[in-house]
Amino acid sequence: MRILMVCPSYPPQDVTCGVGDYTRCLAEELAGQGEDVVVVTSDRYRGSTEGHVRIVPTFRRWSWDAAMRLAKLSTSFRADIIHFQYTPELYGRGMGMVLAPLLLRMQARQTAVVVTFHTLIGGGFRSKLMAPYLLATAHHSISANEEVTALIHRRLPMLRRRVSEIPIGANIPVVLVTPGASKDTLRASLGLPLKGPIMVHFGLIYPGKGLETLFEALSSIRRVHPGARLVVVGDTRTENRGYRDALMGLAVRLDVTPAIIWTGSLTGEEVSRFLQAADIFVVPYDGGVSIRRGSLMAGLAHGLPVVSTYPVVPSAYLRDGDNISLVPSRDPRALAERIVSLLTQPDDAIRMGKAAAALAERFTWPAIARETRDLYARLLRR
Repeated sequence: MRILMVCPSYPPQDVTCGVGDYTRCLAEELAGQGEDVVVVTSDRYRGSTEGHVRIVPTFRRWSWDAAMRLAKLSTSFRADIIHFQYTPELYGRGMGMVLAPLLLRMQARQTAVVVTFHTLIGGGFRSKLMAPYLLATAHHSISANEEVTALIHRRLPMLRRRVSEIPIGANIPVVLVTPGASKDTLRASLGLPLKGPIMVHFGLIYPGKGLETLFEALSSIRRVHPGARLVVVGDTRTENRGYRDALMGLAVRLDVTPAIIWTGSLTGEEVSRFLQAADIFVVPYDGGVSIRRGSLMAGLAHGLPVVSTYPVVPSAYLRDGDNISLVPSRDPRALAERIVSLLTQPDDAIRMGKAAAALAERFTWPAIARETRDLYARLLRR
């Protein structure tokens, strides 16, 4: 199949984006499984355009003119599938994304148009109108998580048959360390203390990740485990630097600054090494845990006991006390108690880490790509 993937934030770009990371992982796996993949992205793309996935950095604004140019590009490429990645703000305020699926269906009748919805939350009134329009004009849509599926089933039940759920995978691959190397050796190579428990939080640093709750919990945890450390792994976008400064101020007031290690931006391999050096993965999202979080998937894939917060939509995958440990959001006392419990009962932590790794097998990129290819094939047989 010839697949034209559309994602404005395809990496590398100056600004990190989870949807861009997802698209890269999916495109590379589809190409690895023998498909011909071209990605259309913005002119902010900073990488090579050649490879087993070809990149076309074309657009600055996703205007009506961009939609027309995309239609011509799909014709010249002779695409079988045109696959858009969507969040409410990903394409800006241009009308090109709104009109593109219908235009492409009119001009490329043999081509199937697919839209993946990563979230329907956020954006203004216009975004709330765009989602049902895209659902109605694409040949088929993919929900990337249970929250999107639930919203569509509840608010747009007449369109539910036009959507299939295919979850995302980890945005960080598990990189094997030196065979036989101990965790102490790995910690030493990363400049981490050899004694005391190490918790790790991974992801872009911005409001809503629950870091304030985690810092308050850390203060309580250190009363029981004075040597406990928290490693915050992740980059901070320019617009969120003030937020990070406020977090650092909170750490000073809580007297936990010496216990927090900020890594800044890292390569995927470096992130994997920090995850493998940790004892517990902690992501206490203010809005509840969700399988839409690539950072969560990374913690599961690395076989760590994961502590997070109760989901807004009940999950068919995440089971409290089995493959994840859940507490109420914005509750530092409950978070601290759950982490201390895992630290004092290592057998439970080991069991939960193994269950997390087993769950992660459901979200591998080869499996996700196969499901996506099967969907493409069904659409082309229509």
